[in-house]
This record gives sequence, structure tokens and C-alpha cells, in this order.
Amino acid sequence: MHTIEEQERQAYASGNTALAAALAQVIDLENQACELRAVIRDARGEIDPEKTDWHLGWHERARAALED
Repeated sequence: MHTIEEQERQAYASGNTALAAALAQVIDLENQACELRAVIRDARGEIDPEKTDWHLGWHERARAALED
């Protein structure tokens, strides 16, 4: 099974731009959901503060949220 990113690339390669655009939106929504979960956990104090310093990018906070 392919990742959503791989499916998006395949859709673009095959010329199915509508599917590729839809998959890109799914990726964006998943990233946003990860970031929001990380923010909620930060607010609750559930994540190690060293993993959630605000100077870190949202990717790092999202990764930390998924690891917990």
C-alpha cells in the first residue's frame, strides 16, 4: 500500500490533477490535525516541555504528539 504522498505523486504523474489536489488537501488536513493535537497536549501539560518549545517547528511538535 502506498502512502498518501506517494499516491499524490502518482496522481500528478498520471495527469489526474483533481485527485492529486484532493490528496494534497488530505495531507494538509492531517498535518493540521497533528499540530492541533500537539497544541492541545501542550496546553494540558502532557508533553515533555523540551519537545514542545515554541521555537521548534510544528513538524517537531506534531511528531512528538504522535510519539506519545
